[in-house]
Amino acid sequence: MKLRASLVALAALASVASASGLTLYEDIKTKQIFTEPGEGRQKLGSFVQENNLADMMSKEVKGIPVTSKAKKIEFSGTHYFGFTSNSYGANNNGNGSSSAGFEARRNYVQLKAFFNDKDYFRVTLDATKELESGTTNANAYVKYAYLWLDKILPYTGAEIGIAHRPWIDYEEHNSWYYRSINKVTVEDKFSCYISDANDKGKTTCVGPDLVNSADLGVNFKTKTDYFTSELGIFNGEGYHADKNANNQKNSNEGQLSYEWRLTAHPLGDGKKVGKYDKTKDMFAHLSFAGLSSKNHKDDNLMVGDNGEYDRDMYILHGVFNHPYGLIAAQYVDAKDRGHNDAARLNKVARDMTIWSINGEVRPVKDWTILARYDDMKTEYPDQVASPAGNNELNVGDATQWIAGVSYKYSKNINFIASYKEVDAKDNSPVNGQTYKVGDRLDKKTFMVTTEVKW
Repeated sequence: MKLRASLVALAALASVASASGLTLYEDIKTKQIFTEPGEGRQKLGSFVQENNLADMMSKEVKGIPVTSKAKKIEFSGTHYFGFTSNSYGANNNGNGSSSAGFEARRNYVQLKAFFNDKDYFRVTLDATKELESGTTNANAYVKYAYLWLDKILPYTGAEIGIAHRPWIDYEEHNSWYYRSINKVTVEDKFSCYISDANDKGKTTCVGPDLVNSADLGVNFKTKTDYFTSELGIFNGEGYHADKNANNQKNSNEGQLSYEWRLTAHPLGDGKKVGKYDKTKDMFAHLSFAGLSSKNHKDDNLMVGDNGEYDRDMYILHGVFNHPYGLIAAQYVDAKDRGHNDAARLNKVARDMTIWSINGEVRPVKDWTILARYDDMKTEYPDQVASPAGNNELNVGDATQWIAGVSYKYSKNINFIASYKEVDAKDNSPVNGQTYKVGDRLDKKTFMVTTEVKW
């Protein structure tokens, strides 16, 4: 494919018409058309014959040749910008802390190179700068880089490369539409803080943080009217895993992550998954999803192979949408277990149960009221309450609720004002202080957000 483009194309076309075109005149009385001026004739203008336009443009309009072996190249972008104000619970001095500033919560630029009408290769760059990101610059990642083959099996296509994992993208495009203000529940870190010097500046968070949205692997996607599914095999640590999570070379046991989503569509809307107009379409989904992975790693627990742990996660989810509103709910059960004897002796064991519900009401055109509530409980079966009162059994319990209002300014732009509150339930004293760990993870957040899609 060869394209020729120029910023002066319109001006050049006008000059082409003037220099090489045909000037026409109309008789005022008879309305006949002539090529020469005369008495009683008025000038209509200069015209170019249609079959000569392409040749004239190629001669007069100069541009930069762009070549590709693809049939078509498609560019798009998604950008989430906003202002965020946070206030936290007690810090090391026994006082609360706060933060405020502008954020680039997502900055996606995407290219698709089509080989035919359905098959393509996609590359998506992701640059993010958030207040709790722990970095001083907007780190850029290749979030997606995969080959899509549309009909590799009956009703089934496949992503091969840095591909979508089965759950996150599904929930973001069919149930929780507000990634710009908060991640979906199973990916979310409700709140984080940087520990004091005694903890060596370690970042501590509360929230599920069970899986992210993309990883190296293959994902098979099936679509029918009443059933859809995604079945994937991945490395398991995600597209922006820390360097210490490079554990594909560690264990000699199974190292891959097996992930799935199975969804029933009682209303027969399955072929439109991810492409609904929620203000016009009615749809209902019932999903069972999860993963089984043996390659997670946390060097905060132990260094090297001894920090590895196995993870199993199961999700039950339902959503119903009507043009006037949406309701969705899910239950999550997840377990982490030490991958080897050394890790198990280090008490790498955690059981998590999570309830979440979210909804929307659309009272008038272009306006939406939204809300979400998350409840997470965590148990550590290898740990017991210490004689000093450090009840580690309560670490990790938390609730979160979100409320907001959204205004659709145009097809490409959306504005959101939102409030979020996190209540961490941990009541353990740390380093002899009287404040609670949970207090430091309590958070109240106000956001103003602009979504841009093109």
